[in-house]
Amino acid sequence: MTPSRTRQVLFFIIRTLVVLLTLVTVTELICRHRERVNTALLVPAEYRKLPPKGISELRVFAFGGSTVYGEPVPKLAFVAQLQYWLRRIYPDRDVQIYNFGVQGTDTSYALKQMTRRLDDHPDLIIVITGHNEFLYRMDAQPDSWLARIREMLYWHSAALKLLRRRVRRVMEFRKDYVMPCQVAPWNRKSPTFDRRVTGFEDEMKLIIERASQKGVKLIVGTLPSNVSDWPPAYKKLPGRDQRYLDTVSQIQSLTREGNCREVSDALTAGLSSYPDDAMLYFLRGQLQSAMGNYTGARESFVKAKDLDPLPWRTLSQINSIIRRVASGVPGVYLVDLEKIYAEHARNGLVGFDLIADNAHGTPLGESLSAQALMQTMIQIGFLPSPGKGQDECCPVDTFLASLGYLQPGSPLHLRYLLANATYTMKTPFLNYDASRMYLLEAKQVDDNSWAVWANLATLSYLSGDTATGAKQLERATELHHGPLDVNDRLTTPYLKEALDYAAGRRVCR
Repeated sequence: MTPSRTRQVLFFIIRTLVVLLTLVTVTELICRHRERVNTALLVPAEYRKLPPKGISELRVFAFGGSTVYGEPVPKLAFVAQLQYWLRRIYPDRDVQIYNFGVQGTDTSYALKQMTRRLDDHPDLIIVITGHNEFLYRMDAQPDSWLARIREMLYWHSAALKLLRRRVRRVMEFRKDYVMPCQVAPWNRKSPTFDRRVTGFEDEMKLIIERASQKGVKLIVGTLPSNVSDWPPAYKKLPGRDQRYLDTVSQIQSLTREGNCREVSDALTAGLSSYPDDAMLYFLRGQLQSAMGNYTGARESFVKAKDLDPLPWRTLSQINSIIRRVASGVPGVYLVDLEKIYAEHARNGLVGFDLIADNAHGTPLGESLSAQALMQTMIQIGFLPSPGKGQDECCPVDTFLASLGYLQPGSPLHLRYLLANATYTMKTPFLNYDASRMYLLEAKQVDDNSWAVWANLATLSYLSGDTATGAKQLERATELHHGPLDVNDRLTTPYLKEALDYAAGRRVCR
């Protein structure tokens, strides 16, 4: 090839690369703009553009995921309870709480949201985040430099994020089933897992740094989890055969019968076959609790939580990072909610009395969060101490009574119970026992709710009790005044699969 021909080829290659790079850059910039717009739309409409700050207004911004947003019912959550008590105890002060919590978002989202909102003149910021760091996962383990680049693009490229969402929507549209045949666990020994933990710490440090740079007081909280009543994911796991499920089922049966010695022997045998199995440690915690060894039970329950194949409860490692990065920083204050919940739980074991599922507080648990935050606001001088004769924060019954929650047949109470029932039955939890518990309680609130009966039918069918399921479904259809929509995944998430199961058809993908 002649020198002139070589130059032409090189020029063509360079020009092509420049054009491609320009197109990629422009595409990425457009996608980043769309991402900002879409992110803003996740925030409640009344908070997207705040009005000018009043002369006497004190602004409190709260950031985090669903625990800050207020799942399962925001009206009952700690932000709503805190705002109620602020207005009741300090009627002469204009303290406004803006809830920027968004379900299913991790700490990187909270960091972006807070950074954008610093120009809206907050007087105090609350950040409670850490439950969702492992909500989304990568299937490949990044052991090579090429895989590392792929992982970086996966998390940081707006264009790829948009493409993934488009593909996911198409795939969701084509799905016949929503119940998977297998649940994909996280590999705690993978570089991806380690980088998510490291990334969380870096993001928390940036949250603290940016609040400090603006001179805004910052409260950060650890996150409590349901350790004693919420089992780790153990159904539909790869590498867990029928023998494993039979072992778990046998131990659960012996536990219900109160055969502590036999339970102990079965646990020893099970752990020898399946060492470091989260569910077996959870069952050991139940045995220790039944025998009055609450210290040992807590250790077992926490180990089960930290070994959970689906770490959708905050890891001890995450809470330790929160405590460490918040320590000794001027203007940054720690509210150790994990410790506070344990102090108020029976025998120090946090369960369904304070947390409704894996991570979201009950009204009583949320009142503990509101009270702890109120006390911290007073301690740091953000609020004055209440005067004599003023109400004290935060009796939960007083708050619930103001909403009509305690009245017989309360629609709000029914909504709360149904939300818990449908959430707990879903993948990867498949916690039918908890779902049934909430549905039976909901049935007492409103025996004529077709949604209660339809979901009870779902659980009966999926548990193999087709006769009971048929009667419950008949009752639901009667109350609904017509056939039920099996594709209504919001109200009856697995009714379609339940009917398919009863008819002997495939119920997973």
